[in-house]
This record gives sequence, C-alpha cells and structure tokens, in this order.
Amino acid sequence: MESRFDLIKDKKLLVIGLGKTGLSVIRKMLDFSSYIIGIDNNHNLDLSGTFNGSINTEYSNLKIILGEDIFQDKKIIEEIDLVVVSPGVPGDIPLIRFAEENDIPVWSELELAWRLLSIEEQRKTIAVTGTNGKTTVVTLIGRIFKDSGKNCVVCGNIGLPLIDTVNMEDKGDNLQSDLIRVIEVSSFQLERMYSFKPYVSIILNITSDHIDRHKSFESYGNLKIKLLSNQDKDDWSVINMDDQYINKKIRHISKAGKSLPEFIRFSLEPGNDADFFYKDNHIYYRIKKADGKIGTENISLKGSHNISNIMASAAPAALMDIGEKNIERSVRGFEPLDHRVEYLGHVKKIRCFNDSKSTNPDATIVAINDFRKEITLIIGGKDKDMDFSGLVAALDKKVKNLILIGESAPKIYDLVIKSKHDYRIYRCRTLEEAVKKGLEITAPGEVLMLSPACASMDMFKDYKERGNKFKSLLFSG
Repeated sequence: MESRFDLIKDKKLLVIGLGKTGLSVIRKMLDFSSYIIGIDNNHNLDLSGTFNGSINTEYSNLKIILGEDIFQDKKIIEEIDLVVVSPGVPGDIPLIRFAEENDIPVWSELELAWRLLSIEEQRKTIAVTGTNGKTTVVTLIGRIFKDSGKNCVVCGNIGLPLIDTVNMEDKGDNLQSDLIRVIEVSSFQLERMYSFKPYVSIILNITSDHIDRHKSFESYGNLKIKLLSNQDKDDWSVINMDDQYINKKIRHISKAGKSLPEFIRFSLEPGNDADFFYKDNHIYYRIKKADGKIGTENISLKGSHNISNIMASAAPAALMDIGEKNIERSVRGFEPLDHRVEYLGHVKKIRCFNDSKSTNPDATIVAINDFRKEITLIIGGKDKDMDFSGLVAALDKKVKNLILIGESAPKIYDLVIKSKHDYRIYRCRTLEEAVKKGLEITAPGEVLMLSPACASMDMFKDYKERGNKFKSLLFSG
C-alpha cells in the first residue's frame, strides 16, 4: 500500500532558510530523508543545541552550511530531489532559479506539510489569509472551537509551523482524525503552494503590502486569491463583500468557468445580501438553513474592522455546527491581541495605544478611524515600496501631531508637506526621541499612538520588539 510519506522517503532534501520554519522541516524529515542539507545566508546564526547539542550533529544524514553567499552556490543543488524554502527567503535567489531550471521541485513548508496530511486531516482545515487581521481571526477561531470542546490547533504563519502538527507515524489508523487545524497563511507561503486545498478558506481583505517582495499590487493580490485555486464545490470560502478588490477577482474567476467553492459572504452593511451582516450591535447570519444572532455590545474587540473579523471567525464555527450562544460567549471573552490598537492606560493623563502590528498604510488607517481628531501619531519604519498617499489623505481627519521615524520618514514627509494638512509634523531619529516628543506635545485627555504603517526591520527585530520598546519607554519614567 502506498504511503503518504513515500514522497519524502529516502529523498535528498535541501532546506533553504534556518529560521523556525526551516528547523521544523529538518526535525520532521530527519528520520525519513536519506540526506538533508540545511543552509542560511546568516553566517552568525547560532544553532548550538538545535540538533542534539551542536551544528556538527550526530545525524550522519544532516549537513548545515552557513554563509553570506550560500544562496549563490549552485553546487549545493547537485543530486537534490526536493527543495523546501522558508517564507522569508526571496523566490528569485540563484539557487532556486537553478533548481527550477533543472526541474527540481521547490515547495514551501506549507506545501510539504499539506502533502503529508491524510485526506481525513485535510478535510478538517481552515486557512485564513488577508492583508490585515489574520492573526486576530485565526486566534479567535481557535478560541471558539476550543471553548466548544473541539480538538483544535492554531498554526501556520502565526508561529507554529503546519509541519509541526503532522503525525509522522503511519499506522493506518489516523491518530489525529478529529484535529481541526486553523492555519494562518501569508503571501510568502502562497508563492510556493501547489496542492494546498483547505476545506474552508477565508480571505479577509487585500490592500497594498510587501510590494518590495512581490513587485506589484496585482502580483500580491493574485497570491492572496491563490488560496482558492484548488478548492471546488465540496469546499467553502468565507469572503469579505466590503472589499471591492476581492469581489472583482472572484467575478473574474467565475467568468473563466473555474470550479469554485461554496461562498459564505460577510458585510458590515445589512442590505448587501450577505450571509453574515451587522446591524444594531448584533451580527446576524443564515448558513445551511440555520439562523443565528451574535450580540456585540460590551465586547473588547473595538472598531468596525473587528466586527468584520468576528464575522469571519464566526462563519467556520457556524458552518461546523457550533451554536450562536457558544460563539457569542467566546467573542465576549476574547481580549485584543498585543500590539493591535492595544490600550496601555494613561501616562501624564494621555491615553496611550500600541499598534505596532500595523505594518502597512491601510492597517494604520483602520487603527485611527475610531478616534476623534485627537491623535499624536508615531509612524515610519522599513519602506516596503508601499503607496502612502491614501494614508496621508486620511491623517487630516484624526491627527493633531505627526511624528516620523525610520527609513521611510523622508518619503512620508515629502508626501505630507505637499498635501493640505493642519497638523504639526516632527521628525525624530529614534523611537526614544519620538516617545519623549509625543509626551511633550500631546494634550491631557488626548491620544498618543504608535501605528507605524511600516515594517520594523530597519530599527527592530520585529513588530513585537518595537511594540514592547514603546511600552517600556512610556512607563520607564
């Protein structure tokens, strides 16, 4: 009998990128692949203790190579059967191009893990993508399912790679047949996705992001829609009717005659013929001939964007027969995640918010939308070649003081001074200077917010380090 593990059994595997995802792939494959090479272009990467004590492991079938130019070394690809590339590795490096020229498969970890799941396991998957809100939605879905007594794991781009949920014992009986996998999926992961076919896909929104990697908004948008590409009438897809780009793309796919999943549509507008809609502090839905109503008064998730997130989270739960009262109870008990319009309290009578997770302009627009014109806003960071014009147009309604930091500060400054604006503009070299200035110029009772609209890697390891630094600076005095 053919095993689902035959695709890796005795194969020679190259893993490119030795972050969390790459290391998880190696650990899972060590007992199956005949030979594994793991490479990373960070020659200072500390892997001591990762594999039984040192880089020079006791595994005779594993070789680790670190070096700044390692992604250029085509000799590494010789006799390799399969390449697995980590999400953070660009798809156009010479090593990947050479593999493709020689018809060597190049997969993402998502693709590899998917092919190692049984058919029964694949039928219990929920995959979430979108520019903003992914982590909130997958976490809330996980909470709803777990609160209802379901066996559920949240994984993917959120931190736990999908490969780590794969049971590598092939005994005929599936030990995880009841496990529901809720998978956060990024555009980077979708670049090398070929057979991934979740039972439920969720597309939250598509706005400009990662243009430095994907070269154009259209390429980025096509990758997000790719989540639907293998689904058919036996599957489901939850989509945001309020996102015009998503609707346009689906209409185009429908006209092409491709088989599509059953759609569950959600909208903030009650008149949109949606399956889920919002009215009078309640979310109403009708799905599989069942009606439901979820109250949203006095919940911790604030803002219209979070109402959309709740609808997207409730849809797969209702689809899988979790009742409205159970869904509502989980929503009421759910606290906003750190670094997402996170209320920090008062400092010098100023209300302070940490929104470090807003790493693109549209996320910042959403973050400031529910405030009056009362914000001292700290923005800026790594420039991902994004269009800030929409953000600049939105600032005038909400911002009294704008503080610019980071690599993108000159670009945003040039746009702002050319626009009609009635707020003051400051430029600071560091986040420390920005926080100090913010506390000086913000009036008591008003708002100081970090919502950078940019990635963090010009100044920080990631958005979490940036947000935690903001918190410590506020309360260190």
